[in-house]
Amino acid sequence: MQLGQLGVAGAFGLLGATLIVNTASLEPVAHIEFGPALFPTIVGWIMIALAGLAAFDAARAPVGGGEINSEQPELRETLDRRRIILFAAFAAAPLVYVALAPVLGFLLTMPIIVGGLSFIASGKLVRSVVLGIALTVLLHIVFYQVLRVTLPWGVLANYAGVLTWR
Repeated sequence: MQLGQLGVAGAFGLLGATLIVNTASLEPVAHIEFGPALFPTIVGWIMIALAGLAAFDAARAPVGGGEINSEQPELRETLDRRRIILFAAFAAAPLVYVALAPVLGFLLTMPIIVGGLSFIASGKLVRSVVLGIALTVLLHIVFYQVLRVTLPWGVLANYAGVLTWR
């Protein structure tokens, strides 16, 4: 059993449950037929399910990460510079969004953030750019078009009518 992974899974599940409980009492908005708590509830249940899978995986793993014999040295994850940079980038991503989105807008900020995080994680530039653009388009469709969440336009405000079908 891996206690660290089990603790993270428990915290993730607790966060999902907190999300469900705290959004259940949101007041309905006139322009949304299905209620504002639908999407956070779905995300919360997905978080709980993934936490359950991670807890199951942690519980069935042997103590110490596996069998160790004289021919196989102990496998440990080391804290190297690349992992620190990746952690710092993921921690800074929401702050970068808050700083850039009002100026550049959602459609220009998200490819920078998603593509940048993907590049830092994988080191593959073309895949990172494609992922950043594709995920931005998908998120724009889901949030702006389907859920009708207002997203910042920034410098693209003059093109808002062309970039949406609403």
